[in-house]
Amino acid sequence: MQNQISIKNEASVCLIEIEGTIGVPEEGQFEDPDTRVATYERFRETVQRIAAVEAEEVIVSIRSTGGDVNDALLIHDALRTLKGKVTTRCYGYTASAATIVAQAASEGCRLIAPTSLYLIHNSLCSVEGNAEELQAEVEMLRQTDSRIAEVYASRSGRSVEEIAELMSENGGRGRWLSPMETIAEGLVDAIDSVPHE
Repeated sequence: MQNQISIKNEASVCLIEIEGTIGVPEEGQFEDPDTRVATYERFRETVQRIAAVEAEEVIVSIRSTGGDVNDALLIHDALRTLKGKVTTRCYGYTASAATIVAQAASEGCRLIAPTSLYLIHNSLCSVEGNAEELQAEVEMLRQTDSRIAEVYASRSGRSVEEIAELMSENGGRGRWLSPMETIAEGLVDAIDSVPHE
């Protein structure tokens, strides 16, 4: 899946579509030197464009199985700074880093399609090195998990510990949730009654 973020301003409503991988997958950053910088620049400019939106209403459609946690947090924070009403609408598989972006909606405006599946889990990375290097990566992952759990807990009405337990199911891989389970866990607010085009 290619990463794609598109922004369309229409009168007082701004439509943002997030599809595919969020950010630049680490393993693909150096495959093609001719596109590496352009890809980074496009992503950075997109986040800046999101932060600059002045529409009265912003609708963010998300169809993504995740990607880079840092990039998802940047998008989340950009959306949270907007003055207008922000609605996030999750379709298909919404997982991992994509669920962080979904938490950026205004109060009561986190929606999920009736056919979607939703997954939160512990963070992961690929790494090699000596024992000290590996331990440093373990600490970074634990700090990342704590930060992500805080984001979910701040919107869910659940404690950080409860969210961390949900993220840690199945050896840290989490568990796919149905729309009703996702609502019950406080991760979204309602079923989306508007079909995705």
